[in-house]
Amino acid sequence: MAICDVCKHDMATADGCTKVNIEFPNGQIMPQSTDHFNEPDGRCHDCNAKHGHYHHSGCDAERCPMCGGQLISCGCLDEETD
Repeated sequence: MAICDVCKHDMATADGCTKVNIEFPNGQIMPQSTDHFNEPDGRCHDCNAKHGHYHHSGCDAERCPMCGGQLISCGCLDEETD
């Protein structure tokens, strides 16, 4: 059983996460993406979210709403440094 850190639901059975917004270090808030990388239907290969539902926290298939890249590695969530 894998429990999402954000919504506390079992990712094996939940339709998706309940988190709907992402807050970026610059203070901008954007809606979370429901897009999946290269998966036209069914469920996400990583977090098991149904297509059209929000990905669970840390999912490697979630797109960044700011740049369109892979959210966990695009750098948009990295803290800004002086």
